[in-house]
Amino acid sequence: MKNPRTILITVGALVLLLVGFVFVRGPKPIIEIRAEKLADIGPFPFVNTYLTSTVVVIVISLLAIWMTRNLTLIPNKAQNLLEAIVDAMYTICINTAGPENAKRFFPVVMTIFTFIWIANWMALLPFFNAIGGVQKVDAHHWHEEAVIFESAGPLSFINLNEKELEFEEIEAPSWADVERLDEQIAEAETAAASAGEIRLLEEERLVAEEHAREEAILEALHKDKVVPESVTSLDEAIQMIEADGKELGVLIPYFRSMNTDINSPLSIAIMAMIFVEFWGITALGFFKYGAKFLNFSSPINFIVGLLELVAEVARLISFTFRLFGNMLAGEILLLVMTFLAPFLVALPFYGLETFVGVIQAFVFAMLTLLFASLAVSSHEGHDELGGHDDPDRPLEGPVPVTH
Repeated sequence: MKNPRTILITVGALVLLLVGFVFVRGPKPIIEIRAEKLADIGPFPFVNTYLTSTVVVIVISLLAIWMTRNLTLIPNKAQNLLEAIVDAMYTICINTAGPENAKRFFPVVMTIFTFIWIANWMALLPFFNAIGGVQKVDAHHWHEEAVIFESAGPLSFINLNEKELEFEEIEAPSWADVERLDEQIAEAETAAASAGEIRLLEEERLVAEEHAREEAILEALHKDKVVPESVTSLDEAIQMIEADGKELGVLIPYFRSMNTDINSPLSIAIMAMIFVEFWGITALGFFKYGAKFLNFSSPINFIVGLLELVAEVARLISFTFRLFGNMLAGEILLLVMTFLAPFLVALPFYGLETFVGVIQAFVFAMLTLLFASLAVSSHEGHDELGGHDDPDRPLEGPVPVTH
């Protein structure tokens, strides 16, 4: 520590930590499991993970064009990197499934790996979960948390050290009316009351719920001294906030990691399993492949077949939740660490997520390859995995790849 440069770097890091922890903390992150809607396209909601996945496809396409536009016998750095990645993945496919099956499996396995890998890495860019539109919060557009945004013309932003507001509708005095109406609706349904009577009770409950939400929001605004206690109406409070050039709302980010929306991993998993079943049917034949799941030759084989069928469904669930859980946990970790200590402390976690992003893509692709290899192998232990007569015999070493 006698080196002045080392001392200077250490002091600077400590100052950054102190400044970030004390002076530059933003509001507590509002974590949403469900993807946020950006617009409606006909009857379908267009959510931010759809936008992200579209951008990922465009980025992959542009990268592919850029890295392959001038292919030469003596590759440049970009071509060399691309060939190394493709060569490594193709060699793994050959070693796992054999040369013939590798030709069929590789395009799908490589596509899955690239798509998930690039999507996971793009989610680490600083504008993810940081830039978006403001959705106003009131009794009609309810959200349990909100932030005061500062408006500057067409732009809105969150001031440093701005705190989030939390609303507890069930603690509002009017919530007792909601509970009373819930009981009345249940009694009416039990007594087989007319649809008109039940609808009137439900409308009355909706009004009571909105009133409870107004009370909850107003109480939070009073508690945090956003509006004075003399303001007794939520509409009046919101008008006062907007007159001050501010607005009460939540951020709807334009870009969010697509794999933190369970629909994205599920879609990729369904696509992968469709290919796995297709390869199994085309390799063994429809009836022979179907006999893996419905085998009436003996009671034991029938039970084994049912277990195989359950395993196929379990693979789909495992595919989905492994990727979804890992990426959602990583995103929450980064949001929390960035909130607790904006500078430096979060950097190691970004490095960790960089590693996790490519590992999760590799695991998903390898599981697809493994399930595909199992699908094209028959139960009689017949060789379908590149010339292996004995399933217990270890796979052969790497097969040279020729270009």
